[in-house]
Amino acid sequence: MKYAVASTLVLALSIAAGIALTRRISAGKEYSPLKKILITAAVSMALIAVGLFAYLEVYYHADSGVKEYLKSSSGVKVSESKDAYFFDGPGSESAVVFYPGAKVEEAAYAPLMFRLARQGTDCFLLKLPFRMAIFEPNAADDVTLAYDYDHWYLMGHSLGGIVAAEYDAKNTEETDGVILLASYPTVPVPNSERLLSIYGTNDGCLSRNEYRESKGLWPRNRSELIIRGGNHAGFGYYGPQKGDGEAEISPYEQQSWTVDSIVKFVASDQQCDFDS
Repeated sequence: MKYAVASTLVLALSIAAGIALTRRISAGKEYSPLKKILITAAVSMALIAVGLFAYLEVYYHADSGVKEYLKSSSGVKVSESKDAYFFDGPGSESAVVFYPGAKVEEAAYAPLMFRLARQGTDCFLLKLPFRMAIFEPNAADDVTLAYDYDHWYLMGHSLGGIVAAEYDAKNTEETDGVILLASYPTVPVPNSERLLSIYGTNDGCLSRNEYRESKGLWPRNRSELIIRGGNHAGFGYYGPQKGDGEAEISPYEQQSWTVDSIVKFVASDQQCDFDS
């Protein structure tokens, strides 16, 4: 919702600025009404493009310490392609395709992916245009079509989770379920799929109202983990996030709960509930 409001505001301001600039450009000149409209449209579009680019280039950078998790060690082989980072652990049956949160550098999630792969679930950390999942919602195709696993799970943080859930709902023949970190589905998740939802009690970014309303879209086979003391940014390593609550536990501890619950979720065909 907040992205729609922001987009509408940017559009309105750009058009207003375009009209104002057109008046200055055409002052003292005889332009036809149509030409003025075309000039206004061109100026407004240019302002929108510049504003959008500036907005997208301000993002949350991964902490420097994540670099060690982008190197192979401890039984996990890490490789990189133009589409994703691949964390190849001892498991061979199940894999997760991860959509990062909006405007967060994907490397910030490397520790989580590494630790999950080490526990037997291979992970693909997607690289997305401008670090926004909405610009390439079918990015998982590049992975699922290139690798062969018995079980595929879509996973995402925040806005990335919304996109992951949409992908999962459209590709039920190839996927087994979706894992949402501080997120929720905006489309019905078919009952043939499984869903695991995880968020922290101190999350200041997740809309509780929208989250509760989304439960009507969840499949029958659902699980939920609420991490006491966890917040929104604790699923990655990228520092404090605007609007977020203050965590009472470390990102390492929050991700430990997350990894344990995902391992149980992937390993079990039965509905299970977790409590921290």
